[in-house]
Amino acid sequence: MNKPHLLTIPMSHYCEKARWALERLGIDYIEVRQLQAFHYLYSFPWAKSPMVPILRIGAETLTDSTDILHALDRRAPPHARLFPEDPATRREVERLEELFDAELGVFSRLWVYASYMPGSLDKIIDIAAQGVPRWQPRVLKFVFPVIRGVLSWRLGGLEASRVAAGLVRSKEIFSEMEDRLKDGRPYLCGDRFTAADLGFACMGAPFVLPREYGIRLPDLHELPPNMLPEVTAFRARPAGKFILDLFARHRQERLA
Repeated sequence: MNKPHLLTIPMSHYCEKARWALERLGIDYIEVRQLQAFHYLYSFPWAKSPMVPILRIGAETLTDSTDILHALDRRAPPHARLFPEDPATRREVERLEELFDAELGVFSRLWVYASYMPGSLDKIIDIAAQGVPRWQPRVLKFVFPVIRGVLSWRLGGLEASRVAAGLVRSKEIFSEMEDRLKDGRPYLCGDRFTAADLGFACMGAPFVLPREYGIRLPDLHELPPNMLPEVTAFRARPAGKFILDLFARHRQERLA
C-alpha cells in the first residue's frame, strides 16, 4: 500500500496537530513540507484547497486538522483514541477543540506573523524553511513583498489593534483552562489525554515554544524583542506549564 502523505507548512501549529496524531499512532507517513504560499503548488492539485494540513490516507483526502484527527481515531485502538466514547465527555472535548482551532490557533498565528513580518526575513527563514525544497527560501527573498501581501490578506489583516485584541483573548483562554485545571485534574477532560489536550498544546505552542515540537522552534534569544516578554510570561503561567508538560510527556508517545 502507498504510505499516507501529509502536506504541511512546517511551522504551522495546525500541521503539528496532524503530525502529532499520526506519529502517536505509529503511522509511517511521508511529510511534504512547503513554505507559505508555495504550498499552493500542492494543495490545489491535491485537494482544490488553499489550506493545510492535507492528509492523503487510503482512499481519503482530508483538508482539516480536526477531520484528520477524527479519521485517525476511526483507525485507532480504543486505548489510543482521542475522542472519548462517553457522549457528554466527547461533546466537551469537541467543544474545546473547536475553541482552540477557531480562536487560540488563529490569534497565536496572527501574533507570530505580525511580530516577524516587519523585520528581516533572515530572522525566521531558518526556522520556517526546515525540510522544504532548497529553492524556496532563495526565491522567497525576491518575492517576499508580494507574499507578505497575500499572507496578510489570508490572515484577515495584521492591524496592531487586531493583533492586540487576539493576544488579550488568548490570555483569557489560558485563564479559562487554568480554572479547569485548579481541581488537580491531569488533563482538560477527565483522566486521559484527548483531542482537547492535543489541540490546546498545539494551538498554544507559539506562545510557549516547546522543545518537542515537530520542528525546531526559535530559542528565546532568537525572538523579536516584542515577543520575548510575552513568551516568558506565557511559559510561567500554569496553563503554559501544562502545555510544556503535555509536549514533554506525550509528543514522543507511540501507542500503536
